[in-house]
Amino acid sequence: MQKIVLVLLAGFMLPLFSGAQTAADVKPAAANAGIQVKAGQKFRVKSTIKLTSAAETMGQTMETNADSKNVVVYEVINAGNAEIEMQKTMTKLSVNTSMMGQEMNYDSDKDDNPDMMKEMFQNIINKAEGITIDYKGTIIKQDESASSSNPVMAMSGVSTNASATELFIPELAGKELKVGDSISSVSVTKVDKYSSKDSGTYKVHLVDNGIASVSYSGTQQVTTVMEQMGMEMNSASSNVVKAELQLDTKTGLVLAKATVIDTNTTIEVMGMQIPSTGKVISTITVETE
Repeated sequence: MQKIVLVLLAGFMLPLFSGAQTAADVKPAAANAGIQVKAGQKFRVKSTIKLTSAAETMGQTMETNADSKNVVVYEVINAGNAEIEMQKTMTKLSVNTSMMGQEMNYDSDKDDNPDMMKEMFQNIINKAEGITIDYKGTIIKQDESASSSNPVMAMSGVSTNASATELFIPELAGKELKVGDSISSVSVTKVDKYSSKDSGTYKVHLVDNGIASVSYSGTQQVTTVMEQMGMEMNSASSNVVKAELQLDTKTGLVLAKATVIDTNTTIEVMGMQIPSTGKVISTITVETE
């Protein structure tokens, strides 16, 4: 039963947090294009995620709740003319989930985690991953992490394969942001059995003492086919995304961000089609060390 619960939970959560499976196919932005960093800098990203969803299956409503907290540290190894080399390390992770009457928890600070949860998460704690971005913050290349091959890693809310990090927003990098600015954003990814399209608009509401207050409103379409625990799963998700963020206009660094995603997902697994609706509320804060 626990395996089935984990498979279904992974299906509902994967479309919310997964990014591209490879770095974006773009021409790297040069050093004068946007963000400002220097070798030796460290950025500590603290994230929280709260998910609630309800799925209809076999005439019953199946409720899912999940809470996640994690800390990720980025260190700038080298800032060259066109590329920025960084290391990314998750130092803390806690995940609490409940579904179909079963609770599954993991805490990297504890030694008594359940074996199934330990197997899923222990390989990403305190494991440094190399990542290279351009000067707009777009990922050019990155190490293939242990979480890449395990879709249940989506429960942690960590997007280790996204086309951009939590630190920078490529669409805003290098722009002289002014109150009233409206900036459109469209991102399409198609890799193997995964495809996604994000489209929306950033709006600048306030610029005060070098800090811009920006909102985002958009939609997200995600389809994926995956195999987990010997079962193939097809997932299609149509989501509405709204976010509020603060951005350092000089460096391009995101200082804080709060996001609400209203989800509409259909999972096809074991011959069943399971529709689900839900909400994800996430926050990040970024500290410079």
